[in-house]
Amino acid sequence: MTTSTQPKTRRTKVKTARSLVCLMTGSASLMLVGATMAQEAPTSSEPEVLAPITVVGQVEDIPRIAGSAARLDADAIQTQDYSNPARVLQQVPGVYVREEDGFGNFPNISLRGSDPGRSTKLTLMEDGIMMAPAPYSAPAAYYSPRVGRMSGVEILKGSSQVRYGPHNTGGVINYISTPFIALPPREMIEPVASGKGVKNPKAPVATVSNEPRSASEGYLKSSFGSYETWKNHAWWGHTFETSIGTWGYLLEFNHEQSEGFRDIDQYGGDTGYQVFEPIVKLFFEPDSATPQRFELRLGYTNFEADETYLGLSNRDFNRNPFRRYAATVFDKIESDQFRSSLSYIIEPTDALRWETSVYYNYFARSWYKLQDVSLGDGNINPSVAVGSGSGAAYDLITGRGAGSWRIRDNNREYQAFGIQSRLDWDFVTGPIEHTLTFGARLHYDEERRFHRDDRVALNASGNITGISRGKQGASDNRQDDVLALALYLEDEMKVGALTIKPGIRWEHLWMNAENYNAGTSGSGELDVVAPGIGLVYDFTESVSAFAGYYRGFSTPGAGGLINDGQDVEISDGYEVGLRYYTPELQAELIGFYTKHKDLVVPDFIGASGSSDSVNAGDVEALGLEAALRYDPLANSGTDWRLPLRAAVTLTNAELTSDTPSADAESIFSGGRDGNKVPYIPEYNIAVGVGVEYRNFGFYVNGTYTPETFATASNTSRPLNTDGNADARFGEIDEAFLVDINVKYQVTENVRLFGGVSNVFGEEYIVSRIPYGPRAGAPRMWYGGVEFRF
Repeated sequence: MTTSTQPKTRRTKVKTARSLVCLMTGSASLMLVGATMAQEAPTSSEPEVLAPITVVGQVEDIPRIAGSAARLDADAIQTQDYSNPARVLQQVPGVYVREEDGFGNFPNISLRGSDPGRSTKLTLMEDGIMMAPAPYSAPAAYYSPRVGRMSGVEILKGSSQVRYGPHNTGGVINYISTPFIALPPREMIEPVASGKGVKNPKAPVATVSNEPRSASEGYLKSSFGSYETWKNHAWWGHTFETSIGTWGYLLEFNHEQSEGFRDIDQYGGDTGYQVFEPIVKLFFEPDSATPQRFELRLGYTNFEADETYLGLSNRDFNRNPFRRYAATVFDKIESDQFRSSLSYIIEPTDALRWETSVYYNYFARSWYKLQDVSLGDGNINPSVAVGSGSGAAYDLITGRGAGSWRIRDNNREYQAFGIQSRLDWDFVTGPIEHTLTFGARLHYDEERRFHRDDRVALNASGNITGISRGKQGASDNRQDDVLALALYLEDEMKVGALTIKPGIRWEHLWMNAENYNAGTSGSGELDVVAPGIGLVYDFTESVSAFAGYYRGFSTPGAGGLINDGQDVEISDGYEVGLRYYTPELQAELIGFYTKHKDLVVPDFIGASGSSDSVNAGDVEALGLEAALRYDPLANSGTDWRLPLRAAVTLTNAELTSDTPSADAESIFSGGRDGNKVPYIPEYNIAVGVGVEYRNFGFYVNGTYTPETFATASNTSRPLNTDGNADARFGEIDEAFLVDINVKYQVTENVRLFGGVSNVFGEEYIVSRIPYGPRAGAPRMWYGGVEFRF
């Protein structure tokens, strides 16, 4: 790894823009040339159907993967009508999710003990395209794909570091959107009999029909439940053949909304959210001698939530965990995300495949929320104000005392665009079968911050007496941008029952940071290299073993590198596992060990949205993962089914050095060698059982997570390292959550469903950050109907 920093010049930005324009223009030209050459070739009667490569592939492909992998299909998402990614992802061992709002709108995902803050330690994708607003400049995932509209989720842990970056110390999660409609098989045309049942040996044999095919399908799912929670998901797809090739389109709409389950003191009002998502996807496969495919994806997500950073004091949480203080009455986040990509796939030969995607994502959000409070002699952090549950600052934040609330408009815009290519080449050298994969990506992203502070004045009775508006950009006015070139090479070599897969990844980053208020700017460059090797040995068709070593990295943001001289976080991961896979039974047992050096974490607790971060020292994570899926009645010859699943994770994630943070409010301050990593439980258990009989199905899912520490100081009391009351310090509750669901297939195309989540009404803390304890969702019921047409 090498780094350099120097004063920023306009030349750097010009080079950035020129490089991107040249590469994207060249790629588009190659696409058109490929299409022209292919269309000039003789046409075939049955063009090969291509599809973009996925991270894991199908479930039956998992035993051949040289690393820990999992794929959750639509049933795993829809069985319990899940829209919360925590409930979905925890079906996979090695995955931990820290929630914030109880609905899963802001998932903080950890893979194998990595820091979960805003999912910054993993590469988050949808259909193979990175989805974090600015993966390099500001990796905090304030946008996450809506899991309720997905057809599947892929999780790749140990072996993801070569192909995916830039944040792969944890792994990669790829959301798979609704697929296009498949064409039916071609009809066979039977020959006409030659007469009275006498077979003519010269009569023609059955032939394949060349009539153009088409297929259409629609879907609508609608549910209603507690707290006026609506969910609607609909799509319509059509695929058809023409004289020049096969076309297809998919129109999709996803909608969610809820009034929320918390109550704001004195003022009342909604505390829920709403989501609107229109999506359009198109594809074209020319009828040509060379299989090829063009695919266009366009999507938009509008999200609004009456959500706050502020939690409660311990005492108030125990009395009513669904309370919200009066000072949060103005808190609200609004965001818009636009995503687009154009992919081109071509297979010049059976042994050669090339896939290229050009993409552009835009994300804008404004989170208007309580920043701090003032009694007239300085600002007080909200978590400190509520930490003791009493005092003048506490009275002010609960709307019962004089002073002022400072409300900050965290107004930010993000852009990310680039081009990525992958070439797969199959060849043989002696007894060795090779699949050589070369990948490249040129990517640019930026984060623009333009914050404003407003001041709300209150009198001694807690009544609002006035609001003074600040100047936009006065509290923060800066921009960070990164241009990144990533290359990787991987060779999958198969000799008999053994497969060996060495690879290497290299990235070079050009970074710029400019603070317009301070009048400062700078630039820097960064190189990272990540080698890895994995192997799989097939004992039988059903039993395989795998092992691997992979280096991962997580790069700091531009401001962290340029202004603070932060180091790249490096991880060295080892894993070994055993798998048993048949259609009726899938089981695996995996051991892993990961050492993180120079862990990059936010320096301030509410921070996961701040660019102020530090290297927090070193961490080791050692663990065991076990998973089982089994249906003992699958081959019983009856109409009964009994699908069972279980996922168990044991994790020992510890600091191996004292943390250097000097800020008493950092969740990593006070960390000592041997202390536990915050928010990483020692174990997690997720189980599910279903009973199915003909048109009826009943399902129960349960998860248990033990207590964890909220800070690296491993204190059980709400006191920071200076000994002052602070609601962000302490423990996170254990939680045992049970969800049930009932389904009834009325007709082939109509299904009714209903269920209850958190059946036992468990009241538990899901997070103490950003500003104090917040509860998970209470018991909630729902019911709905599903149509296919």
